Amino acid sequence: MAQQGTSRPNAVRFGVGGGGNLTGDSATNTRSTVRRLLTYLRPYRGRLLLVAGLVILSTAGNLTGPILLGRAIDNYVIPKDMSGLTQLALTMLAVYIGVGLCAILQGRLMVGVGQGLVADIRAQLFGYLQHLSMAYHDSHSSGDLMSRVTNDTEAINRALSDGLIEFTGNILLFAGIMVSMFVLNWQLALGTVTVLPIMLWITALVTKHSRVAFRQVQRNLGNMNGVMEENIAGIRVVKAFAREADTLEKFTEASLAYRKVGVKADIITAALGPMFTTMSTLTISITALLGGWLALRGLVEVGVIATFVIYIMNFFRPMRAIAMLYNGLQSAMAGAERIFAVLDTVPTVQDAPDAQAVKLEGAVKFENVSFEYTPGKPVLIDVSLEAQPGQTIALVGPTGAGKTTIISLLSRFYDATAGAIWLDGRDLRQIKQDSLRQQLGIVLQDTFLFSGSVLENIRYGRLDAADEEVMAAARLSNADRFIRLLPDGYHTQVSEKGHNFSQGQRQLLAIARAILADPRILILDEATSSVDTRTEIHLQEALLRLMEGRTSFVIAHRLSTIRNADQVLVVNDHRIIERGTHEELLDRQGFYYDLYMSQYRRSQVLAGE
Repeated sequence: MAQQGTSRPNAVRFGVGGGGNLTGDSATNTRSTVRRLLTYLRPYRGRLLLVAGLVILSTAGNLTGPILLGRAIDNYVIPKDMSGLTQLALTMLAVYIGVGLCAILQGRLMVGVGQGLVADIRAQLFGYLQHLSMAYHDSHSSGDLMSRVTNDTEAINRALSDGLIEFTGNILLFAGIMVSMFVLNWQLALGTVTVLPIMLWITALVTKHSRVAFRQVQRNLGNMNGVMEENIAGIRVVKAFAREADTLEKFTEASLAYRKVGVKADIITAALGPMFTTMSTLTISITALLGGWLALRGLVEVGVIATFVIYIMNFFRPMRAIAMLYNGLQSAMAGAERIFAVLDTVPTVQDAPDAQAVKLEGAVKFENVSFEYTPGKPVLIDVSLEAQPGQTIALVGPTGAGKTTIISLLSRFYDATAGAIWLDGRDLRQIKQDSLRQQLGIVLQDTFLFSGSVLENIRYGRLDAADEEVMAAARLSNADRFIRLLPDGYHTQVSEKGHNFSQGQRQLLAIARAILADPRILILDEATSSVDTRTEIHLQEALLRLMEGRTSFVIAHRLSTIRNADQVLVVNDHRIIERGTHEELLDRQGFYYDLYMSQYRRSQVLAGE
C-alpha cells in the first residue's frame, strides 16, 4: 500500500499483477459487512481511538501549513520582515514534523490492528472449516477455501492496515480544504470548485470500469491458481503420462488470460493519475487568473492566492487517492463477504441439542437407511444391517454400489436421508460427533500422512500417547521393523503426503495409528488392495491384531480379508442383495458366487491353488 495518495498510483491494484492478491469483486452488501467487521475491532478500540486522534492531528497540520505559508508571504516576505519570517518558518517546520510523526505512529498502530484482526478472522475461519460437514467440502475445492483463508484475509489486512487510514485521512483533508478555501475567500473558492462536478464524474466513471476489470482479474487469477495447484499436486501423474508440455500449455493459456485482463485493469488505473494531473493544472491556471483579477481589485491578498494554489495541489491528491483506494476497500469488503459466507454456512451434520458423549460397546444397526448426495439420485436404498460387538462385517460389491457410503454414514460424515442408524441401541444423532469419531478407527486404501516425523504421524491416533506407546503400536502393526531401518528411525521426516514411503509402509503406519487410537469400531476401506501379495501378509497379520475384539467393517475385494468375516453383505444397485457367511453365500450360487468365481477363483488358479 502507498503511504500517500500520490506516491504510488498503482496501489489500487493491491498487489494484483504485482505481489499479493485481491478479491477482485465489490461487496454486495457493504453496510452489513462493515458492521460485522467492526465487531472484530472491539478488542482494538483503544488503539483505534488513538489512531483517529492522530489522523485528525495530521489532517489539521496539512491544512495549517498552506495557511502559514500565505501569512508568511503577506506579513513577512512582502514587508521584508526576516525575523518574523524565520519564526514562522520554524513554526511550519514543527507542524510538518508533527504531521510526519503522526503518520508514522498511526501507521505502526494500524499495522498491529490489521494483523491482529486478520489473525483472529483467519483462526476462526480455519477452525470453522474443520467443523463444516463433508458435504460442504465435497462441493468446494480446496483451492477456493485456501484462497478465502489467505487471499481474502490478506485483502482485509491491506485495506485496514493502511488503506483505511489513507481513505479516511484523505476524506478529512478534502473536506477541510473545501471549508478552509471558503473561509479564506469565498469568491476565489467558488471559481476553484467549478471543476468539481467534472472531477467527480471522471472519478465515478473510472471507478465503475475498474471494478468490472478487477472482477475479471480475480476470476482469471483463480483459474490460473487452480490450474497451477492441481498440476503441482498431481505432478506424479503428469510425469507418468509425459504431459509436461500439455500442462505448460494449459497454464500458459490461463496465464495469458490473466495477463490480458490485468493489463486492462492497470491501464484504467494508470489513466486516473494523468487525468487528475490535467485537471489540477487546469484548476491552478483558473485560480491564478481569477486570483490575479481579484488581487488587482483589492479583494484578495497574494498570500491567500498562494495558499489556494497549494490547496488545489492537495485538493486533487485526496480525490485521486480516494478513487484509487475505493476499489481496494471494495475488494476487502468482498473478501470479508466471502469469509462470512463460510462462517454463515450451517453444517448439514450437527449434534442434537441433547447429544451426549458415550462409551461405545460396538453394536451397530442400520434400519431401512436410504441416502442421496444429490436429491433425486439415490445412493443407498432401504439398507438394513446389524453387527454385534466384536463381529466382522464384510462389504463387497461392484464399484459405485454404495459400500463406502455405508461407512461414511456410520462415521456420520453425512446423515441418512431416511431411516435410522443405532449404536448400542442409541440413535447415532444423539451421540456427540467428537465422542463417536474418537471411538472409530479408519484405515483407508490411500493413507494420508502429514508432514512431521514418523513418530508424530502414528501419534495422530492419540495425541497424548507416550513415545513407548507409539512404538508398541508400531510393533503390533508390523511397522516397527521397517521404521528402525530408516535413516533417523522414528524421527525420520515424512515428505508431502508420505511419498518417501511405499504404499505398504504407509498402510502399516495407518494401522499403527489406528491401534494407538484403540477404537471400538474399526473401518477398513480397501486397506490391502494396493499392495503386493508379500506385503499383504504383513498387513493381514497387523489387521487381525487390530480387529481382535472390535466391531469391524471391511470393504475389500480380496478373498483373504473377508473369508473369516462373521457376515458378508453384498451391495449392488444401492441395496444389500445378499447376506450371510462366505460359505453360505457360495452355496447359494447367487451374485456373490458369480463375483467369487470371476474375481477370486481366477487368482487362485493363477497362483496354482
